[in-house]
Amino acid sequence: MSQVPVARLQDVTKRIGSRTIIDRVSLEIYPGEVFGFLGPNGSGKTTTIRMMVGLMAMTSGDISIGGHSVRTHYPQAAAQVGAIVENPEMYKYLTGYQNLLHYARMNASITRERIDEVVKLVGLSGRIHDKVKKYSLGMRQRLGVAQAVMHRPKLLILDEPTNGLDPAGIRELRDYLRQLAQEEGTAVFVSSHLLSEMELMCDRVAILQKGQIIDIRSIRGQAASAQQQAEEALFDVDRPEAALGVLQGQGGGRIVDGLLELTADRNEIAEVNRRLVEAGIRVYGIRTKTKSLEDQFLEVTGSETIG
Repeated sequence: MSQVPVARLQDVTKRIGSRTIIDRVSLEIYPGEVFGFLGPNGSGKTTTIRMMVGLMAMTSGDISIGGHSVRTHYPQAAAQVGAIVENPEMYKYLTGYQNLLHYARMNASITRERIDEVVKLVGLSGRIHDKVKKYSLGMRQRLGVAQAVMHRPKLLILDEPTNGLDPAGIRELRDYLRQLAQEEGTAVFVSSHLLSEMELMCDRVAILQKGQIIDIRSIRGQAASAQQQAEEALFDVDRPEAALGVLQGQGGGRIVDGLLELTADRNEIAEVNRRLVEAGIRVYGIRTKTKSLEDQFLEVTGSETIG
C-alpha cells in the first residue's frame, strides 16, 4: 500500500448555528484500500461525505484529494473523485452501454476501450446491451460503479452502497469493490450500517460518534497480528478436569461450559495441544475467542445503534 494518502481530512469541522455537527475529524485514505466509515444514527457520516464531494462547505479545517484542496482548488480535487450516493440514477430506457457512452461524452479522456474495460471489471459484459429497466438493483449498482470509475478516479466514495441488495448482490458488489482496489489501486471510501459486510469488505474502518472520530482500526491486519498475540483459546476435550490437571504449572486455565479455556499465543496453543494428546486426552477441537467488528464497535461506542 502506498504511503502517500489519496485523501486527507485535517481537523474538518462543520457547525450549523451553535451546533457542532462534525468536530475536528482527521483521517487518511490510501491507494488500493477499502476504507469503512461507521457511526450511529446522526453521528455525521453523510455530512462528512457531502463535504468531501463539495456539496457542503466546511466551517474550518481542510480536505485534500489527490493533493488538491477541496476548499481552494475544488475542480482539481473533484476530478479525482467518483461517487455514488445511495442508488445510482440511470436512464432506464437506454441500455447499460448507452448510459456509459452518454457519460463518457462529458470527459474526453474516456475511450471506448476504457468503457469495455470497466464493463468487464464489474462483470456486466453479458448484459451491458440490455436496457437498464431490465436490470436488477445489484446490476444497477454495478453499472453505477462502472460509471463512477470510468475516468480513473483516485478515490471512489460510496454512501450506503448495499441498501436494498439481496445477499447475493451484496456479495457481488463487495467482490467487485475489492477487485477494483486491488487491480486499479483505487481508494474506496464506504459508508454503511452493515457491520458484517464492512468486516468482510474493508481493510480499515473509522468509527464516528457525535461528530468525532473515536477510533480507526485495521480489519484485515487483525488475523495476522492475532497470531503473535496472546488470546483466549477454547479446547473441546473429553476430560476437562484431567486436562486442567495436565496444564497446572503452564499458565493453568479454567473450565467454562465444559470447555478448557486458557490464554496463549499461537505457538503456546500448539504446545498445549501436544501435551494434552501425550497425556491421553482427546482433543476434539480448538478455537480462539476473537472479537467481531460488531463487538469492537459496541466496545468503543457503548450500546448506541449503528445507522
